Amino acid sequence: MPPTVKPFRLLQCAALLLLLCAGCARPPHQPLTLTIAHVNDTHSNLEPVDTGLTLAGEKVKAQLGGFARLKTALDAVRARDPNVLALHAGDAVQGTLFFNVFQGRVDFAFLNQLGLDAMTLGNHEFDKGPALTGSLVARARFPVVSANLDVSVEPALDGRIRPSVVRLYGGERVGVIGATTPSTPKITSDVGGVVFHPVAPAVAAAIAELSGQDVDKIVVLSHLGYESDIALAKAVPGIDVIVGGHSHTLLGDPARLGKLGLTPAGPYPTEVRGPDGGRVLVVQAWRWGVELGVLKVSFDAAGEVVGFDARPMLLAGDDFSRDGKAVAKGSPEQARLTAALADSGVAQVVAEDPALAKRLEPFARQLDPFRNARIGARAAVDLVRGTSTDPGPIVADAYLAKVPDAQVALLMPGGLRQDIFQGEITQGMVMGVLPFGNTLVTVDLTGAEFKQALEDAAEFRLKTHPPAGADMRNVRLFHASGFTCVVDPARPSGLRVSGIRVRQSGEHGGGVAELDPEATYRLVTNSFVAGGGDGLTTLKNAAGERLDTGYLESDALAEHLKALGVVTAPEERRVAIEAGSAAPVSRLRSGRARLGEAA
Repeated sequence: MPPTVKPFRLLQCAALLLLLCAGCARPPHQPLTLTIAHVNDTHSNLEPVDTGLTLAGEKVKAQLGGFARLKTALDAVRARDPNVLALHAGDAVQGTLFFNVFQGRVDFAFLNQLGLDAMTLGNHEFDKGPALTGSLVARARFPVVSANLDVSVEPALDGRIRPSVVRLYGGERVGVIGATTPSTPKITSDVGGVVFHPVAPAVAAAIAELSGQDVDKIVVLSHLGYESDIALAKAVPGIDVIVGGHSHTLLGDPARLGKLGLTPAGPYPTEVRGPDGGRVLVVQAWRWGVELGVLKVSFDAAGEVVGFDARPMLLAGDDFSRDGKAVAKGSPEQARLTAALADSGVAQVVAEDPALAKRLEPFARQLDPFRNARIGARAAVDLVRGTSTDPGPIVADAYLAKVPDAQVALLMPGGLRQDIFQGEITQGMVMGVLPFGNTLVTVDLTGAEFKQALEDAAEFRLKTHPPAGADMRNVRLFHASGFTCVVDPARPSGLRVSGIRVRQSGEHGGGVAELDPEATYRLVTNSFVAGGGDGLTTLKNAAGERLDTGYLESDALAEHLKALGVVTAPEERRVAIEAGSAAPVSRLRSGRARLGEAA
């Protein structure tokens, strides 16, 4: 008589057979429609941001974004579409008083409220060193991904960052691979033991690993910048979508955005062909959470992109101001501006989520006394970065005003984080422009070293912020005070800067003279740049006398603006971008209150 087989043993055998069968053959893939909702570079802008727009042919300020508005918009996307992937492409922190006071804790508490599926690290996540980065990542209730970071020897981050994450939609698996700008060690103060590897090989390795798990739909979540994303799409096979950040790039329909006085850098999405011939869709959602990117992607059963529906949207309130005065609520003027906003097709009025707005109130109240304090100055015009009224030259002038024994001041554009709009200037606005807590440092340089420092600055900016297309007239390389120069971006590295003319002091009575390579000049800049940040290794290695004054650059700016009283538009060029020309620029005016524009 055969031995009795117990029922539970039969169940064990059946389960083992099922597992073996599952390992031998997976169900065939099915088509998938995936909606990607994304933001990037929110930079601690938890509240709405005043943004200059053109509505119905008039220049106005509108309030865009804010986390309460983002929550409403995301909830609407999730209610409408079944398969939603919510992503943040890095630089969640640094840029407003929320970060200065709360050190990112509030940012991540409210990022959790958005219900993100993944986030990658931006360079500004490292601004206060890896210990704070690790504590913030530990607070995240969503995975943080970056394939090109090795954090194994950095205790604060070891085990907290993964190369990728897989999200399941029905039976379909979508891989999200992170990528962080490899220049981060040069543009932030302290990355600890974190090693930044080249991006393309790291992403290719992550794709190979996911392919081994039968993942055939790949989204790269990138903090590299728009042009670098396009290059990555062309270099690495297997990518379907790149959701980017870092360059604060506005993408979309030029006709529609033009109705708002905005100019996109490219289409949303930007279509690229990968090295395998596949379609790659590249997107980015401008900056500061004022826009929610929404891209509905159709995949076929083979995992190839076969179509898309793009619906990026600027998230607006119904508060407007013009010439520094609020437009009355319920007025015909407000109705006209609201209609013009909606008529663009790329912006809409979105109500704030009441619960999230209420949770933010007590944190905002703690900031109010400081950020609302007036400094005794008024902006007569909008001081907008990247325009002829860029605040950069004013900040450089403030450096010289605070350190009068210096002859020249140098400032990198990345150090300026916000614009200043027409009207009364508050301490909060000043901190928004210069949020990093840098001090002013003087460095004694020979003329030859000073020229090389300018070459370093131009080289770094052209590599990290390459101009879109051939037009280089609006390239911002550095901001100047006390000197003028010409920069030709088309010339070889080390030969781009010419025609340097320096303001003279003392017996020379405030005239200007050509730079003397053998003479010694005292430069004032901020502590980050003086330490070699943004690629300025010449300043870091200079052997001349060096002094950290201890003066905060934000305090210097506030004092200078107060001294000016009324801040007007720049009056002359200081850094001339003249491709193919080394002609001298206009004479530097001796009065520091007479401000100039920089690239």
